[in-house]
Amino acid sequence: MKSLHALGLLVGLGGFVGMIAAGCGSKESRIFDEDAGDIEGGIFFSDSGDAKKACVGRQCDIVECGGGVETTVTGKVYAPNGELALYNAIVYVPNSEPEPLTKGATCDKCGAVTGDPVVTALTDATGSFELRNVPVGKDVPLVIQIGKWRRQVVVPEIEKCTENKLTDRDLTRLPRNQSEGDIPRIALTSGGCDQLGCMLPKIGLDASEFGVESDGPSKSVHVYLGSGGQGPAGATQAQQFWTNAAKLKQYDLTILSCECTESQGNKGAAAFGAMTEYLESGGRIFTTDYMYTWYRDTPDTAFKSATNIRGGAPYILNGTMTLDTSFPKGKALSDWLASAAGVSGPIRPDALFGNIVSNDPSKSQKWAEGTGGPGGTAVEPRVFSTNIPAGVPVDQQCGKGVHIDAHVNTSGGDSVGTSYPNTCKTPLKPSENLLAFFFFDLASCIQNENEPPKPPPVK
Repeated sequence: MKSLHALGLLVGLGGFVGMIAAGCGSKESRIFDEDAGDIEGGIFFSDSGDAKKACVGRQCDIVECGGGVETTVTGKVYAPNGELALYNAIVYVPNSEPEPLTKGATCDKCGAVTGDPVVTALTDATGSFELRNVPVGKDVPLVIQIGKWRRQVVVPEIEKCTENKLTDRDLTRLPRNQSEGDIPRIALTSGGCDQLGCMLPKIGLDASEFGVESDGPSKSVHVYLGSGGQGPAGATQAQQFWTNAAKLKQYDLTILSCECTESQGNKGAAAFGAMTEYLESGGRIFTTDYMYTWYRDTPDTAFKSATNIRGGAPYILNGTMTLDTSFPKGKALSDWLASAAGVSGPIRPDALFGNIVSNDPSKSQKWAEGTGGPGGTAVEPRVFSTNIPAGVPVDQQCGKGVHIDAHVNTSGGDSVGTSYPNTCKTPLKPSENLLAFFFFDLASCIQNENEPPKPPPVK
């Protein structure tokens, strides 16, 4: 067994192709079939068991160990801060240079990673991964990806027929800035009643990545001013943003902070129509409390009927919510909170509300539930997600919305203020860890929440 401690180096565009070409010069014979089924040792076989075609690139560096032994690479994937382990991250060894990622709302499908992966894996609820039958040698490229978060690094050496442990967190974390890798384009609307944006610097995004619309693509996060909200100098009013579908589509995901009321005056039919168009194009939204308006007031009848919303933000005194672990990703959320964030049992956010009466399971997924408030002893959804278009097969869906019926961060001195992100000082709260899970889950591909995620196929 071997432990590797090394800083991640971004894969150079020129050197990458050379490394791939060198891989086919392996002194050991390797056979590859493009329609390969099982992989046995270092030889790729078709379903019939017949080897058909010589290996290509790093496929040639896969060694047949024998005796049930394999070359493996293990480790954990972390948020940019190198502290918060992440669930459902893709880890793979590419055989060619991954293609540039398209910025803005796109209809991404699971399994659509580029770079002709040789081996792939997903992280589990502890953030851990295991790559099996990995190409051996020096300077092996490794890609870590969740949606449009992507970092390409180099593992200094992978030894054959043993477990190669990657223990350097700086090697297996997501990028902190655009010079380290790909970061999704994020819009944040501020609001007077929830400081959702403070989660972003806490998970490790560099201060240099925060700005306003006029900064353009040089900043990953653009702040817009919602009702009662603050932000950096030059921030545009949210009304100008969310009434314009073309502007919305420039962003991969949008975080919509609670404005303390429904604030219909800065929305209206134009905004609800534009937001629905954004979601149908592959956009992702995250909302809390009064931002239920984006679901209730959409012009799309299927989207609207996914949840039954009473609204009005009825406060639930000392309210808690219990995670729904009856489906695979719900169980993974519970396990992840316990393992990665040290949070177990009912979750008590800064404030909990009873806006949601029920949800239609054929169009939305309930993630957490609770009692109290106007619902009395009835169990009502407290967290739900909806894939868009609602109510159609998952392979026809492109966008997603997640709603937490709570205030995630309203106390403790944090604020999305004029000096943001420097106005966010406290550690991640339990409810912010919940937010972080959904933030990265939103970034990932659209999938059936009732099925365990599957790693992308190898090429």
